[in-house]
Amino acid sequence: MSVRIEVLSGLGEKAPAAILVEAAGKRLLLDAGGALHPGQSSEWAKGLDVDAVLITHDHVDHIGGVAALPAELPLYCTPPVAAALPHGRDWRPLPERGQCRVTGIPVTTGQAGHSLGGVWLHLGIADGVFYSGDACLESLLFPFDEPPPARVALLDASYGVYDTPQVQCREAILQRLTEPRVLPVPVSGRALEMALWLDAQAARLGMTWNLDDACREALEALVRLSPELRREGHDAAIRRLLDASRTASPMLWLVADRDDDPVDWPGHRLLHTGYLTPRRQRQRVDGETDWQRWNVHLRLSHLRSLMGRLGAREVTPLFTSVVDEMIESLVPSSSTAL
Repeated sequence: MSVRIEVLSGLGEKAPAAILVEAAGKRLLLDAGGALHPGQSSEWAKGLDVDAVLITHDHVDHIGGVAALPAELPLYCTPPVAAALPHGRDWRPLPERGQCRVTGIPVTTGQAGHSLGGVWLHLGIADGVFYSGDACLESLLFPFDEPPPARVALLDASYGVYDTPQVQCREAILQRLTEPRVLPVPVSGRALEMALWLDAQAARLGMTWNLDDACREALEALVRLSPELRREGHDAAIRRLLDASRTASPMLWLVADRDDDPVDWPGHRLLHTGYLTPRRQRQRVDGETDWQRWNVHLRLSHLRSLMGRLGAREVTPLFTSVVDEMIESLVPSSSTAL
């Protein structure tokens, strides 16, 4: 079976995710991303003609473009991700871990290690097409499931050739928690594992901390999911964290990322741990905020490992501006880039 793949958005830059896959006379859209910041293009949906759309997870650069799609277009996602769809949007369930068919094409899903309800996608066509969505192999909380073999790999390369282990990131963040801090985070992803980590560190170091209502609600949603969708050993800590009383004026705040500015938090200093919009990059350069990465994407050695496990012969690094450098780092001489 022949297959045609076109990256409508997300190739050559950190941009909204939208990948078109055509096979067996059907056209599938993998993710429907929205702009990450004002001014970023999300024009990929204009004139789009597809049979169905599959959403890997609920972060804006993967789901934010759904509102631009026809309401009658069949949309597939996991139940936790469906909560982030536009109000009243019809959807059809993807398994959090399992198999189904979409327009007759076999689809396998597995946990992607990145977010609440987030999955990778494997299409059973042309010896396998694997799309990682956003993925991570070193999450404290979210498991990453082993995917089936695939000849074609569409991989989250958001970090480029970066390869610092998560344990070093956590230690670097810990060194910055010696003054009042606010950590804005995506509630369905980094917030959940950082909450558990912060709780343990605060108890050990005697720091006061709190999380806002949105982060607390996400933890409540997490504990309601099947235990198989989170790594073992955290349930008691999650419930203890939810039941604990919290100070109204803590040293550390973990909050839903709503485009916070330094002026929004007098007395605290912002510490970002993920993607920085152009405005936030300027704030960091001007010394108004700080940044230290907490890994939630595939780093270079994990990309190499995943390619080997897939047996991939063709690879496309997504969501990175260093495509040529990534291909050189990832692709053996006997393989090719899409």
